[in-house]
Amino acid sequence: MNKRSQVLCRSFLLISLLQCLSQNLFADELAKTATAQEAADKLGVGINLGNMLDAPNEGDWGVRFENDYAAIIRKAGFQHVRLPVKWSAHASTKAPFRIDPAFVARVKTVMAVCGKQGLRVVLNIHHYDEMHVAPDKETDRFLAIWRQLSDLFASQPETVYFEILNEPHDNLTTQEWNKILPLALAIIRKKNPHRAVILGGGNWNSPEELIHLKLPAEDQMLIATVHYYRPHEFTHQGAEFLGDKAPPAGRTFPFNQAERTAIEDDFQRIADWSVKNNRPVYVGEFGCYHIAPGEDRLRWTRTVAGLCRKYKFGSAYWEFCSGFGAWDPASREWRKDIRDAIVKP
Repeated sequence: MNKRSQVLCRSFLLISLLQCLSQNLFADELAKTATAQEAADKLGVGINLGNMLDAPNEGDWGVRFENDYAAIIRKAGFQHVRLPVKWSAHASTKAPFRIDPAFVARVKTVMAVCGKQGLRVVLNIHHYDEMHVAPDKETDRFLAIWRQLSDLFASQPETVYFEILNEPHDNLTTQEWNKILPLALAIIRKKNPHRAVILGGGNWNSPEELIHLKLPAEDQMLIATVHYYRPHEFTHQGAEFLGDKAPPAGRTFPFNQAERTAIEDDFQRIADWSVKNNRPVYVGEFGCYHIAPGEDRLRWTRTVAGLCRKYKFGSAYWEFCSGFGAWDPASREWRKDIRDAIVKP
């Protein structure tokens, strides 16, 4: 190569390097300009892929993710899926608490299939039972799992959201959770500085716990979450998975006008908290078990979905095709009234 060619080659490499740097800086700047509210708004209406990867093993609870599910969900008008994952069942119980690579690959496949259909994905840690029973003993393992997840999914686009932990409860009170969540956030932010992160309070992500939830003021890419199944006596009537604790079947909705008013008041309080704290809210779960009388179940779903729309909360129905399902896997058809109540104004 002669001297002129060498100069041209170096010039070309320098220009290419500058272009790459410029593109990366531009992409980083775009990421910085996104807000939590914008990220929450983009979630829109979603549905939970429940009883799949949150089972001890996929298929244990009678449901597996099929690749055509993503297209079915997207075509029905949903904008995102919430992907509950029981990582604790696939991570070693001894340090460094390594997650099974084969399970990671399976989760990534499900996410990729959903992403290809234009669905945003909320990825969480679900059913970490040991954490709720003995948070003091499980915190190191919990943080180690997030250290791995943060690294494994750092290259995912902004359409993937992290949810730190589903429904803290029992011994993992909001007060205890407030001590742990900043540690998890610090780990996540090392590799995912601008990613939207979702987190809620104790008592199963109860709306009342929002006022006790302490969110780091410096982190402005946080979305608060609540779950809504009230009244429990109606939404969980006859639910076999609750055993003797299941409310009896036959409960109607609304039981009286006060019951409807109570739901409206709950959502008003959630909205007031959101405005006061300048934090967007995501209703990550709401749903009614299939045992409830059909018209009453539909009326309840319309009521809660309508309030999510009224207050512009992103939301995800629980769930796609199991006991609460909006889609019937036997007939491979939507329960049209339920689907329309969720996705249509």
